[in-house]
Amino acid sequence: MPSVIKEYEYDIFISYRQNDNKYDKWVTEFVSKLKFELEATLKDRLSIYFDENPQDGILETNQVDKSLSGKLKCLIFIPIVSMTYCDTKSFAWKQEFLPFKEQATDDDYGLDIRLPNGNFTSRILPIKIHDIDLEDVRLLEKELSGALRSIDFIYRSAGVNRPLRPIDDDLMENSHSSIYRNQINKVANAIKELIYGIKHKASGEPDFPPVNTAATSTTSMDQVITSSVSASLPDHISFKVVNSEKPTVFLAWTSFDLKSVREEMVITLHKAGFNVVPNLDCPSDEQEFRNRSNEALASAGCSLHILSNEFGRRFEENDELSFPQYQFDQAKTKSENSDFQTFVWYYNPDQKEMKPSQERFINYIRNNISKNMMFSNSLGTMQLVDDIRSVMFTESKKEIDTKDTDIFFIFNSQDESDAQFITDILGNEYPIETMNILPDGEDQYREISTQQIPKSKLAVIYFKYAADWALPFIKQIWKRIGGASSPTPILLIGEDEPRTNIARTFKAPKVVSTIIPKNTIPEEIKKVYIKVLEL
Repeated sequence: MPSVIKEYEYDIFISYRQNDNKYDKWVTEFVSKLKFELEATLKDRLSIYFDENPQDGILETNQVDKSLSGKLKCLIFIPIVSMTYCDTKSFAWKQEFLPFKEQATDDDYGLDIRLPNGNFTSRILPIKIHDIDLEDVRLLEKELSGALRSIDFIYRSAGVNRPLRPIDDDLMENSHSSIYRNQINKVANAIKELIYGIKHKASGEPDFPPVNTAATSTTSMDQVITSSVSASLPDHISFKVVNSEKPTVFLAWTSFDLKSVREEMVITLHKAGFNVVPNLDCPSDEQEFRNRSNEALASAGCSLHILSNEFGRRFEENDELSFPQYQFDQAKTKSENSDFQTFVWYYNPDQKEMKPSQERFINYIRNNISKNMMFSNSLGTMQLVDDIRSVMFTESKKEIDTKDTDIFFIFNSQDESDAQFITDILGNEYPIETMNILPDGEDQYREISTQQIPKSKLAVIYFKYAADWALPFIKQIWKRIGGASSPTPILLIGEDEPRTNIARTFKAPKVVSTIIPKNTIPEEIKKVYIKVLEL
């Protein structure tokens, strides 16, 4: 199957050391999973060159230029970076990595592609399956002319450094590692952006506009300007919400054991309405690390530092100072001289013994809490980010034109057809207002819900496939309407299919939570509503 760009042989080239595929066929399984994920992510069918059998592939004795040069004429190069990949004498490095870099640099599209958001990214997309030696990181960064930005498939546990497997997603001891399914999706999304950028350039249309970093860096954290939006709501409800100019958080680089936790925090912060910097992997060069840290701090309105029992990488000229400590010191100085906020999250769920250097660092922080600083040992990212939002967001609120009603029924657009079936039944007997939360619209509806729920006798939050949305949403709304002192009870009700919904409940005062079959949901809502009237 040819490439989506006709003058190219393949869309994707997979480069790896054969010994990384001998033990459990990790690379073979990765390529298979990636093909399925790409089919579900892109409309185009992409061609992938993958030499699975070394006996059938290109050997050291072959005429490499003739055998391989055509196959290397591809759009995207994916090196599987292991503990042995960065061997300058190896076939993969000499005959695949370096030739592709040279070839891509000189072709019509260049090595770096501008994406729709205005950022640039390399056509070399590293997949890292081990935490590699520092000298290997430096070698890669030298060849890539910048910090290593990889998507990691690494199982992290005490004394363990191995590739992450699909089966690890189901193991209890993997609770602090990356999720294989999510990482595959990240790869597919990164490829989609690259293909889109390449096709856009091939079309001859004007380049995407560059990122307006100045606008981001000057966004005020004291006041968020509001703008009107439309939503799937009754016509009589009008409202204002925060606009797309999101405030920026400096999310400090962490020790190696917290890398996956930092990645998940990035996702949570984005969902909560924040921009996150820096958006690349931690540089290995110490001076570049300082420069990148200071640049990112200068563009942010607050910082978040995730710390564990590990001290982190130390500076060569000062082994009493770690990379995480340097970032904290810079943020603390900025907090003392401005309204910049510094948040510290101590994350050690397994209660592991703390390293002496880290213990001194943590004690120093606790003993020197100053203005604009907050120290937290929260157990989860959602609670922590909610605390950050409460400090950082001071929104200009507008009174919503709400309406007294019996039942306020809230659902996510993923469950729209099933919700319609339920509300049609309820609407025949009771006054009901509905709110359909559209994609990327959670922030828009929190204030609406906060003002509409007290005007209702019962609030219902329904889900079938949108459980991952429903639980965080009800927790935040419950707090905003007064928690146990709220005049309006909330019914969190979900269907028992899919079966994973069984455990998706929320216990709190003034909240009824239940998971039941679909055909019994309307009657259950009626029962709860009647009980509310009897109170």
